[in-house]
Amino acid sequence: MPRYIDHDLRRDQVAAIAADLVASRGVDALTFRQVADAAGCSTAIVSHYFTDKRDLLLSTYRTASARSLARFLAVTGTDGQPMQACLETLLPLDDDRRKDWRLWFAFWGIAAFDPELAAEQRERVRTARARIGRVLDDEMGCKTGDDNGLDPDESQHTASRLLLLVHGIGTQALFDPDHWTPDRQRRAIRDELTMIGRLRRG
Repeated sequence: MPRYIDHDLRRDQVAAIAADLVASRGVDALTFRQVADAAGCSTAIVSHYFTDKRDLLLSTYRTASARSLARFLAVTGTDGQPMQACLETLLPLDDDRRKDWRLWFAFWGIAAFDPELAAEQRERVRTARARIGRVLDDEMGCKTGDDNGLDPDESQHTASRLLLLVHGIGTQALFDPDHWTPDRQRRAIRDELTMIGRLRRG
């Protein structure tokens, strides 16, 4: 009796291995041969799931993005300071998140010259901004009709600012980790949220 193979799971496993290669050795390591060697399979299996290097890179990007989303959703609505906690999930505060940031940088370097991949990045940013906006609405009373909160346009503008801050901190932390320690990253987010709270109350 032939053994059942979960092809979706197998593809995800190969993509995860490819992601580890990019994170540790850069995009030049993303070849069918090196992925196959790391996965302990033949290049024919890798080529069965992925059409080319570009397809592999896109899969590693989506793998990292899915992990980031899972972290974000896991703390959404928790007690305490949900906006602070949610934004911290997006920062390179530990080895796993630093790995994801290296993957994103590899993808961005290619996407800057590839319209289809650039469109994928734009959509990821839009959805991330919308998620941050929803948390901001819940935490700071930014819903329509709340006289004490921000209006919807201002809410989205604030969400954009926060996402830009995350991207800036993440970029600097990746290249200068000795300066941008986890504590310094958290403080930068906390200071910005404190300023937003003051503006809202003022």
